[in-house]
Amino acid sequence: MTTPNEPNDGTPNGVAPKGVKTMAAVRWVLVALAGLAAVASIAAYVRARHHDAGARVESEAQLWQCPMHPAIVQDHPGECPICGMTLVPKPKATRAPDRQKPAVPGLSPVDLTPERIQLIGMRTDTVKRETLGGELRAAGVVAPSERGLAQITTRFAGWIQKLSVSATGDRVRRGQVLATVYSPDVLRAQQELLVARGWSASGAAEPKPVHGDGLTAGLEANARRRLELLGISAQDIDDVLRTGKAAEALPMRSPVDGYVVAKNAVAGVAVQPGMVLFDVADLSQVWVNAEIYEPDIARIHVGQKARLELASLPGETTTGKVQFIAPVVDPGTRTLRLRLEFRNRIDRNGPRLRPGMSGTVSLDLPATSGLTVPAEAVVDTGTSHVLFVAREGGRFEPRAVKVGARHGDRVEIASGVREGETVVTTGNFLLDSESRLRAAIEGQPAPEGR
Repeated sequence: MTTPNEPNDGTPNGVAPKGVKTMAAVRWVLVALAGLAAVASIAAYVRARHHDAGARVESEAQLWQCPMHPAIVQDHPGECPICGMTLVPKPKATRAPDRQKPAVPGLSPVDLTPERIQLIGMRTDTVKRETLGGELRAAGVVAPSERGLAQITTRFAGWIQKLSVSATGDRVRRGQVLATVYSPDVLRAQQELLVARGWSASGAAEPKPVHGDGLTAGLEANARRRLELLGISAQDIDDVLRTGKAAEALPMRSPVDGYVVAKNAVAGVAVQPGMVLFDVADLSQVWVNAEIYEPDIARIHVGQKARLELASLPGETTTGKVQFIAPVVDPGTRTLRLRLEFRNRIDRNGPRLRPGMSGTVSLDLPATSGLTVPAEAVVDTGTSHVLFVAREGGRFEPRAVKVGARHGDRVEIASGVREGETVVTTGNFLLDSESRLRAAIEGQPAPEGR
């Protein structure tokens, strides 16, 4: 029987079952832990959103950069601590291009403000498709033709008795006497010829046959041959036989028409066999030596027509042809030497084309079509050729290209750019330097061969 003051929960004597209170405490602990986890998750989400918002604000904030030292970047205006220049706003660039592989190893795109572009004095031009060929021009220098060069030497010892040429540069004719030389050996050979001919050594007018006509003819032929081997001309030998007297001094004659370009003979000087007395050049035909660049080699052939215009004769052209193409390329200049042959007009004032003159050689070429840019737009790195293509927003992109033949002040571009693109022509070397500096700061690998 229960009393009114005792609770009746269905258990004997109103006592709760064992473990009920423990389970209730566990439930409250679990509820508290769940609440704490929810609060922690909310706090973490709020912190993450706050961090992302701060990062966006920081990324969108204006940065300031030194024009001369791009590595100096600040979040406020000021001066460069290295050079003292006023910092300029740094262009905001998207991250997509930074994640791309650079088009040219060792070079990065460059972003410039309009003020800096104007300060550099940058100029641009458009990639154009033009008709190429028609003419190839190269510098040329006039030289005497080696076919017309002659050296007057002696084959005997003696002394120069008289000079008929006063100075270097004199014009001479074929067969003209340049000097006379006395030689005991030549005098003895002439006397032997006269004896063999049947003349007396004293110069008698009547011949005296010696041991029959056949023997006399053989001796005469041998004596004449001996004089020819000594370099005596047939004209001088015939004069000895005609006069019947040996000449004390033999004349040295010019074998060609031309000009004396070197003179080593002096009256009274002793000469020895092989000594060069005169150099005579026949300038009725001259050579012109020119050099062309490697890409133009395939368009040149022997016999190709050419025109020559000299700096000393403006407006006057001379027509010739390619006579020789060198078999090797000059490793220093990467050019190939050509030799062209031209006929030379000689008047009372001398030859029109004088050795040593310089001029321009023009060669006619077949016409083709291709993309061209101004020659100054191409940056030659030593291992490749680079153009800087202008994009919107002051962005300049380096582009590796293949260069073809040069045509006047423009260069053919075989690949790397498209028609209508804009390329930098003035200030591209400054762009190249800054592009390499930025690539080094970004950790890009250096280009091959550098």
